[in-house]
Amino acid sequence: MNDDYIDVSEMMKLCGIVRRKTMHDSYIAPALTDGSIERKYPEQPNHPKQMYRLTEKAKIWKKLDVF
Repeated sequence: MNDDYIDVSEMMKLCGIVRRKTMHDSYIAPALTDGSIERKYPEQPNHPKQMYRLTEKAKIWKKLDVF
């Protein structure tokens, strides 16, 4: 992930995850909670074209090799 938003399907493909629920429960929800990713449509979590991207906080972590 860079500055571009990506959808859940693309995230699943990149991570090698098959089940959408697993992706959401194990990765997306925790990343949203800790502020690592942000939604494209934050006021509409179930927006049909919802996408995600790294936050500035996560980009700093990435540069510092915290991940």
